Amino acid sequence: MSSLPEAVQLGEWRVEQELDLIRRNGQAIKVEPRAMRVLACLIARAGHVVSVEELLEQAWPDVVVGPDSVYQAIGLLRRTLGDDRHHPVYIEHVPRKGYRLVAAVGAPVSPLAVAVNGTPPPAAPTNAAATDASATHPATVPAEQRSAPLRRVTWAALGIAIATLGAACLLVRDYVRQPPAASTPAATAGIRAPAATSPAPPSIAVLPFLDLSEKQDLGYFADGLSEELIDLLARGSQLRVPARTSSFYFKGKTATLADMARALNVDNLLEGSVRRSGTRVRVTTQLIRADSGYHLWSQTYDRELKEAFTLEDEIALAVTRALQVKLRAEQAAPRVRASAEARTMLLQCHFFTRRNTPADADKALACFRELLALAPDDASAWAGYADALMRLPAIRELSVAELHKGAAAARRAAEHALTLDPGLAAAHAILSSVDRLLDRNWSAAGAEIKAALASDPDDPAALLSAANLARDLGQFDRAIEFCEHARVRDPLNFQPYARLAVIYLYQGKLPEAEAAVRRRIDLAPEGIGAHAQLVDVLLARGQREAALQAAEQEPDEEMRLVGLALAYQALGQQPRADAALADVRRKWGNRYPTEMAEIYAYRGETARAFSALELAFASGDPAVNTIRADSYFKPLVSDRRYDVLLHRLNLAQSAALF
Repeated sequence: MSSLPEAVQLGEWRVEQELDLIRRNGQAIKVEPRAMRVLACLIARAGHVVSVEELLEQAWPDVVVGPDSVYQAIGLLRRTLGDDRHHPVYIEHVPRKGYRLVAAVGAPVSPLAVAVNGTPPPAAPTNAAATDASATHPATVPAEQRSAPLRRVTWAALGIAIATLGAACLLVRDYVRQPPAASTPAATAGIRAPAATSPAPPSIAVLPFLDLSEKQDLGYFADGLSEELIDLLARGSQLRVPARTSSFYFKGKTATLADMARALNVDNLLEGSVRRSGTRVRVTTQLIRADSGYHLWSQTYDRELKEAFTLEDEIALAVTRALQVKLRAEQAAPRVRASAEARTMLLQCHFFTRRNTPADADKALACFRELLALAPDDASAWAGYADALMRLPAIRELSVAELHKGAAAARRAAEHALTLDPGLAAAHAILSSVDRLLDRNWSAAGAEIKAALASDPDDPAALLSAANLARDLGQFDRAIEFCEHARVRDPLNFQPYARLAVIYLYQGKLPEAEAAVRRRIDLAPEGIGAHAQLVDVLLARGQREAALQAAEQEPDEEMRLVGLALAYQALGQQPRADAALADVRRKWGNRYPTEMAEIYAYRGETARAFSALELAFASGDPAVNTIRADSYFKPLVSDRRYDVLLHRLNLAQSAALF
């Protein structure tokens, strides 16, 4: 299929195939890439019938799909354009033959002309069928850990924060493997949302760049380019830039640019795409004003792939000039780079790390080992390798011995990274997690967090790690401050809300705790541990039937059984409570003894609760380190054995250390 010009006018819509985008009167809507290919094919043959077979061939080359794919794409296009299949003004169905575009197709309208004149002029029709097309209907597009407190803070909790390109930390097993939410999040009562009005500094969100290459094999490069731009603009200018987790929240979703900007609380959006042709890559970028949808700046770059890594500096400089801010002197100067081969491999390694599947975890570790052989002096590569090691427990069921072995290897990698770059925040954050969860060395953990925040005081990963440390030490006000800072910096990341819920629950602020959990569920409704955390809050509020329903919705089997054991106990259904407890004990009692202790404590079986806590301490279960913030253990606080355990965990006098 011959590609369209950079943009064409289709009826009232400006179609930009390069970015899979259509615009009208300041409204901008993303279109699913295959649907855009179908639309491009129809535009190229405007006024003529295009068969389903031809649309399949053009939009799904080298992919075996059936006619249903075309029907779904046409349906999506009609909904997006506001068309009516019974009275079409854009796409007409010709029975037994195919589809025909009947709307006017013409030269694109300049956004500047729209800004000056108010409304776009009518497009010049290119065929007779288009001449009779009527005005379109308005498009209808929807606006788009469990720590129970901190149940299963296992070794994924060691997987702290830090993919080196700015990902949010995945500190707790409960907080990982979260699929994106299905719709744009709405505000939740009881949780302070970021201010609706724009702050004094200009703000911008870097949306994930699209991989428009034929083979769809540049995803790692597109993601990496977006992440490096986020990092460069956040660190190197006066701009306020949402972190990666929030900026990538809308990846693969249908939402208007206005909705994205509203959810991210930004004035401007930077979007782009990458394509490969042989050894060359084309990067197209656009800077868009969120309130009007107008372009402030756009540019297309053609480079050899090995030369493409200089683009971040060029794009960042162009963006800051367009927004009339300056890059800091150290960022404006050309940066010392690793080789193109090493940088390409680093992006691929991080790409595998963040996908959080067992197969990708193996690929990530193998990728980093190959990278370190190629670039042994790359501090970011060593920190990335440490991060990949820390995430393993979030993906696989590992023995305690395997957990300790992996954490020790992560420590060595992070320490080596700091010998190469003493100010690397990612490495300091990893060491803080190991010190906190593995060694129970609270003063060392605090020192590492201070070093990480000194390097980047706005890094959400370091802020969440600091919140975890303050929470474990019982410094709840400071923990809340760190969570709030992280939430403003990364507004669509569910993790600050998961942590806030733990703290509010322990403090007895039950409405606030429930609001935080429900906000977490809004942002990651299918997430592991979210409904289990809701069980804890609902039980504290005396809503036992609702707690049982929440437990039944938990997707993780072990967490679901723990929630059921608690909910049945609250409801007085003793046989069911005992059966659920027996299942937990048989399947996971030795692996997660702290959770067993929570169930026993809730049942009033104090001796068994302390026996389970003793096992947790002896086995090195990191969840036991959170007992000062675990509301299930509040009935144990007056027991002498509780104070003894605090001393053994080095927590009795540790509050002053941080």
